[in-house]
Amino acid sequence: MPKKIKFSVIHATGEDPKFKSAELNNHGPVVKGWQSLKNCDFPQEIMLQLEKQCLLTKIQVLAHQFLIPSKIELFASNQDTNTIEEVVNINWDYLGYITLSDNQSSMFKSRELKSVNVPPCVATFLKLKLGKNHTNAYNVHNQVSLIAVNILGNELEGRKQSIESESISDKLNALISDPEYLSPYDDLAFEMYVDVGVANIIREMEMKKHLAVLGERFEYARKLKQSMEKLRTAGERLGKYDLEKRHAIEMEDYERARHKKKQMEEFRQETYTNLSVDQLLETNGVCLENDECGDDDSTHKNVTSPTSRIADKRITSPNMTYLSQGPVSPLHNPRYPSPKTGSPSTGSPTNIQTRGSLRRRNKSAGAITKTSYEQYEEKPLPTLRHFSVRKRMNFYENVKWTVTGKTTSKLTERERKQAALPILVFGGDLVEKFYSKHYLDKEEGLNRLKEELLSYNTNRMHTANKTGRGAIFLLHRALRDKVFSVYSLANEVIRLYFVQYVPGRVSPAETARSVDKLLPELLTKSGDTSTRIHHMAVHTILTMADCKNVRDLHIIPTHLSRNLNTSTHPRLALSRAEMVEQLIINQGISTDKQSGLTCRTLSEFGLSGLHHPAEPVRKVAERILVLVYKVNARLVRKQLPPDDDITRRNLLYRQLFHEFDKIDIQRKKEILERNRLIQQCSLSPEPDYKTTINKSISSMDVPNENNDRCQNYALAKSVSGGNISNINGNGTEKQSTSSASAISSPSNHSQPEEGERHCIFCQELESIIFLTSKSMNSHYWRTCPMLVRCIECSQVVEVAALSEHLLVECEQKELYVQCSQCTEAIKINDFDKHSPSCIELSEGHNRCPLCHSNIEDEESSWKIHLMGDKPCLKNTRVKHHKQVTIQI
Repeated sequence: MPKKIKFSVIHATGEDPKFKSAELNNHGPVVKGWQSLKNCDFPQEIMLQLEKQCLLTKIQVLAHQFLIPSKIELFASNQDTNTIEEVVNINWDYLGYITLSDNQSSMFKSRELKSVNVPPCVATFLKLKLGKNHTNAYNVHNQVSLIAVNILGNELEGRKQSIESESISDKLNALISDPEYLSPYDDLAFEMYVDVGVANIIREMEMKKHLAVLGERFEYARKLKQSMEKLRTAGERLGKYDLEKRHAIEMEDYERARHKKKQMEEFRQETYTNLSVDQLLETNGVCLENDECGDDDSTHKNVTSPTSRIADKRITSPNMTYLSQGPVSPLHNPRYPSPKTGSPSTGSPTNIQTRGSLRRRNKSAGAITKTSYEQYEEKPLPTLRHFSVRKRMNFYENVKWTVTGKTTSKLTERERKQAALPILVFGGDLVEKFYSKHYLDKEEGLNRLKEELLSYNTNRMHTANKTGRGAIFLLHRALRDKVFSVYSLANEVIRLYFVQYVPGRVSPAETARSVDKLLPELLTKSGDTSTRIHHMAVHTILTMADCKNVRDLHIIPTHLSRNLNTSTHPRLALSRAEMVEQLIINQGISTDKQSGLTCRTLSEFGLSGLHHPAEPVRKVAERILVLVYKVNARLVRKQLPPDDDITRRNLLYRQLFHEFDKIDIQRKKEILERNRLIQQCSLSPEPDYKTTINKSISSMDVPNENNDRCQNYALAKSVSGGNISNINGNGTEKQSTSSASAISSPSNHSQPEEGERHCIFCQELESIIFLTSKSMNSHYWRTCPMLVRCIECSQVVEVAALSEHLLVECEQKELYVQCSQCTEAIKINDFDKHSPSCIELSEGHNRCPLCHSNIEDEESSWKIHLMGDKPCLKNTRVKHHKQVTIQI
C-alpha cells in the first residue's frame, strides 16, 4: 500500500530569505512555502532526500497563486551518497514533467494542485527543475514558488518477522491487497488544510479502523469512521484559527492572537471530549464500550464550540450536526421537526411525554404510550373507509414511499430532448438542478454554472460557443423563475457571462444569438410591478449594453429605441425610455445609422413618448428631446409642431420650447464669446493665437439642466446636426467635436495632417497664406473670405454670425432690429424701406448678410457660398485674394 514518504530539502538553487526551502519539509495550514530569489535565473532546481529508500508511485505539487512556473521537470536517483557535492554530480533518471496553468481564469486567487502518477522506480533522491514563470501583473520580480510537495510510494526496507508476530503494517497489507490503494489522509489536499495534531489522530484512527475490520469489530469501526469525518471538519476549523492567529501576530495584534490561542485550546479540548477520542484510540488497551451498540448521539455530538453541550441536551435527533454553523448560544431554542417528520405540531416533546396518550392503555401490550399525533395518523382516511385491508395497506405504502423517498428531479424524455446541448456540455446532474421544483437546487445549479464559466479554458472538450449556448439556455430558464433569489442569481450569472466569459472567446454571431435569447425576457421583467425585479432587469440590460462585444452589434439600442405606442403599458414604456436616456448618457449620440442612437431615431422615439398617456413617460421623453436638441436643433424642431402662440398653449410643448430657448441663448453666448476671443487674439502675438482659439473651442461645454445627471457634453457640429460625445471624468473626449454655433469650424474629415498649421475658418494652409499676408493676424483681419469686418464697431466676425453680432454684441446694437421674415439685422431707420422688398426666408435655409440670398442650412454651405466656384458677389475679400494670386 503506497503511503506518504517523508523527505528533507538538501539543495535549492536560490531562495527568498522570507520563504526558505526548508518550508517544504512540513505540511500544514500555516506553511508559507518556498520562493525563488527576485529576478532569478532559470531553471531553478530543488533536490529532496527521501527518509528511506522507496518505490515511487505518485508525486503531488501545490503551486503558488501567482508565482507560477510554466513547467516542472521531475528526476529521480537511487545512488548512495553522503554529501551535497556528490548529489549534484550524480546521474538522474528523467521521470517526466508537469505543466501549470497561468491561473488567469481564477483571477490569481486559487492555487493549483497537480497529482501525477510516475513510472514505478526505486529512488533515494528526487529533483524538481522549475522552468520560467508565467507573466502576470502580480509577479513583478519574475519569481517562482512552491507551497508544498508530497511524495507517495512503498518502502523497500526488509523486515524479518515471523508469522506469529505480525506488525500493524503487515496486517494492513494483508487487509488491503490493492497496490494502488492510497489513503485519503495522505493526500496533500487533506494535509494543507487540516490541523497537524488532528491529522495525526485521524491517521491513527484509520489504522485502528482497518484493524477493527480485520478483527470483525464492526461497531468499533463504524464509530471510528464517523469520528474521523467529524475530526476532519474540526481540523479544518482549527487550521483556520491557526491562520488567523498567525496573521494577528504579524500585525502585532497580540490581544487577538491570545484570544485565538485560547479559542483553539477550548475548541480542541471540547472536540476531543465530545468525540471520546481517548476512548476510541484505546490508549490504555481494548475498551469494551467501543463494541457496544448505542445511539448515534455519542458520535454525532456538536463539536463546534464549548457552549454546544447545552444545545445537545435538548436535541435528540441523530442527524443534526453543527460543524459549519458556528457557536450556539446557551439561550438558543432549537426548532423541532414538523409533524411530517414524526413529531407533533403543538407542544414540546417534554410536554407530550408527561401528558401521555389519549388512548386507553392495553395491559397485555405493556406500557406503550402513544401521542395524539400518532393516534391521529392511525385513523383510516374517510375515502378508504370501505376499502379492503389489503388495498388500504397498499395505499399507505405508496403514500409512505412518496413522503419518505428522496425527491429527485429526473428529466422527462421531452425535457431531455429540449436540453440535449446543456446535458452534453455540463452533464445531466447540473441540468437536473435547473429543472428541479425546489429553489435550493436551482441556486446550487446556478452557482455551479458560474464556476464552470469562470474556470473555462481552451483545453475543454467543447468550444466556447457551444458552452455559451448551453449556458444561455439554462440562464433563460432560470430567468423566468418566480423565486426572487433564483431570479437575482440568474441576473448575476448573466452579467458575469457577458462581462468576463464572452470577451476573447465567443464569436459575434453567438453573442448576438445570446442577446436575442435573453433580451425579450429581460424587457418583460423590466416592466414588472415589483421594484426590485424591475431594477434588477434594467441593471442587467444596461450592463450588457456597455460590454464592447455587445455594443458593437447595436442590438440593444435598436430594440429599446423603437417608437412607443399609446397602448404600450406605462411601466414597460417608462423602463424603455429611462434605459434609452441612460444609453445616451453612457454612449452618446452616434452618426452610424445602424447604431439605433442617431438623432433622427431618438427624436422620433422622444416624440412618440411625448404623446404617451402616462405622465412619467412624457417627462423622460422630454429630457431625451432636450439631449437631441443640443446636437441637432433643426431636426428636432422639424419633428415638432411650429413654435407659435397656439402651440405654446399646450403645457407640455410650452415647457419643452422653454428648454429649447435656454439652449439657444446659451449657444448665442458661445458665439459672442468666440467673436470676442477673435477680437482679443488679433492684438496678441501670432504664435499664441491659434492655441488660444483651440483651447476656447474645446472648453465650450453645454451645462446640463438635470442635476441628477451631472454630465458634460461637448457640442458637435453646427445647429444643422452632428454628433454628441460624452466627456469622461478625466476630461478626454471620446470623439472629436466641432462647434455648435453658427461659426463653422473645420470638420474632422477636412483637416490637414497633424502638425501642419492652417486657418481654422477657410482651411487655407499657412504656406499659401504667407504668400499674400505677413502673418496669420493679417490674414484674419484682411483676407480670410469667411470673415468680415463690422461696419459699426470694426470688429472681425464670421459672415454667418454678422446678423447675430449686430443684434446682440455690437456697440451700436440699439440701432438694429431683426426682421421676422428674413431674420436679418436691419437698421431701425431703414426698416420701413426694407419691409416692402423683403423676401421671406425659405424653410431649411439661412440668409447671407452680404448679398441677401438664401443658403441651404448644411455644414459646408457657407464655405461653398463664400469661397466656391461662384463666390458671393459682395464678398470683397475673395476678389482681393484673386488679385494677389494673379500678381504672383
